[in-house]
Amino acid sequence: MDKEIMSPEWLSCAKKGSSAGILRGKDVILEWKKSDIQSPDLAAFKRDICNLACETLTPIEIQFLKKYPHAVSQELFLKPCTSFFEHGIDAVDWEKVEEKIYSTIKQFYLMDLSNFDAAVLKPLADDVYFFITMKEKDSKELLGFCILSITPALTMGNIKLVNLILTNAAKEHSSVLLGSIFSILPQVKRIFTFARPTNTDAIERYRSWGFRQDLDPIQDPNHKVNTEFLICLEYITEQSNVLQKAFEHKTSH
Repeated sequence: MDKEIMSPEWLSCAKKGSSAGILRGKDVILEWKKSDIQSPDLAAFKRDICNLACETLTPIEIQFLKKYPHAVSQELFLKPCTSFFEHGIDAVDWEKVEEKIYSTIKQFYLMDLSNFDAAVLKPLADDVYFFITMKEKDSKELLGFCILSITPALTMGNIKLVNLILTNAAKEHSSVLLGSIFSILPQVKRIFTFARPTNTDAIERYRSWGFRQDLDPIQDPNHKVNTEFLICLEYITEQSNVLQKAFEHKTSH
């Protein structure tokens, strides 16, 4: 697939069609919505999943920092911890680092972007977001969520997986959650995401679904990532159908 040619038609396609829906499976219910960066729906969604995100992402960042302590001054969620590393890695109070990372992630998820100046948000104004929650069918317990986005820089059929957060109870249905995007937006041809090199559980899970490492990722100018500290993984529908099959199997009756 050609990743080099920008496609404004793709962004237009993503903006059309239904803005919300419910997908019912044998054991789970998936609810999704489409929004933009300033949508109150997105803000409400982030508030609802804030605690799960903090509890899941904090230990991942701690694990990463212990192996790559020099990243503390370069990564968004880690910069507030810089002062804890002033006297070297051996003097770090990891409990305080954990508290600070948790607090920083929480602040991000509770942030109401609608209060920001329009000039600040202008580079993100055209982005389209899809957020999907997965709940247990009977108890309605939250099992996980994912956030995907399409930006003006992405080529036809490409979508970015911003977050995929799963509870322990969700492992059996995890591929169904991500696979649901093919029902919501059938034109998707490639999903790409980033993972910490130390997050081996996530990397192994993605690879089991058919993701492969992208050694030369296209950088979105408005969403640049530091590839020294992140591994890019991509799922191409021409090469794998694991996610599509998982979703079809779990939602067929």
